[in-house]
Amino acid sequence: MELNDLIDGNCYHICTNGQDTPLLLRDDEDYKIACVYLALLSWKLKIDVLAYIVMSNHVHVMVNCHARKNAERYIRSFKQKLSLYLKNKYGVEKVLSGVSDSITLVDSLRYFQNCVAYILRNALCAKVCAKLEDYPWSSYSAYFNEQCLHGYDKITQWGARERKKILRSKVIMTDCPYRFSKDGAVINRSFVKFGVVETAFCNSIRSFLYFLGTCNDSKMEYELAVKPQVRVDDAEMMNAVEQMVSSRFPGMTIAGLTRANKCSMVKSLYFNNKTSVPQLSRVLGLPRDVIASLLVY
Repeated sequence: MELNDLIDGNCYHICTNGQDTPLLLRDDEDYKIACVYLALLSWKLKIDVLAYIVMSNHVHVMVNCHARKNAERYIRSFKQKLSLYLKNKYGVEKVLSGVSDSITLVDSLRYFQNCVAYILRNALCAKVCAKLEDYPWSSYSAYFNEQCLHGYDKITQWGARERKKILRSKVIMTDCPYRFSKDGAVINRSFVKFGVVETAFCNSIRSFLYFLGTCNDSKMEYELAVKPQVRVDDAEMMNAVEQMVSSRFPGMTIAGLTRANKCSMVKSLYFNNKTSVPQLSRVLGLPRDVIASLLVY
């Protein structure tokens, strides 16, 4: 089986930058609203969500759409809606305006499986839960779980005023099949394309759980980092490094930096420029595995 047998169009892994990003989501309502926005925008923009996780200061989403620009619009719209919500609730201005994101093409079945496992394991690796099923703000419970839709209303069963009040959105939901709890939490299996993911794991929950249990998160971080993106060339990247050196270490040159100095620059350079692990290795003179390890959450 190949990835093209599972999806039409392209599959992308979207991740907002959690490095140097302050705490965004402070209580259950914030997490709930963030998940709702992921669902509502998938309906509005006709994008299929395959897997997701919402963390306190970043999100991971795997989507299926026809072009990269659709994925870019999706995450841009999400950040705009969440930023407005946070402004209204906490009074913080443009909290997400400076947060960058990465959009990586998923181009093989094995890479697809790795991405799903990596996304769902994010909370576990961040040590905010002991078991995957204990973390409610991901798509984990959507797979191999036919019972999770029972007892919940379709959004179309609510009145327009009730929808707007609870969902904090004016998105038109005519014919939308998504289901919600009475307190406005979206039921992940109702909007996540769980069938695609289950098929990718041979429709076997044992295969799915085995893959989740054996995923090498550090290796996955490295693979995500070296996946091809639209990037600046080496000369432009070298210029960005020189500017950072001038700002952080006045009077010094790249050649004069210590290894620790260079390591302190890696995260900022990676997440604020369209660069890659191999390119950073070239311009900084650091081994690839060192750079990859610094990018692990």
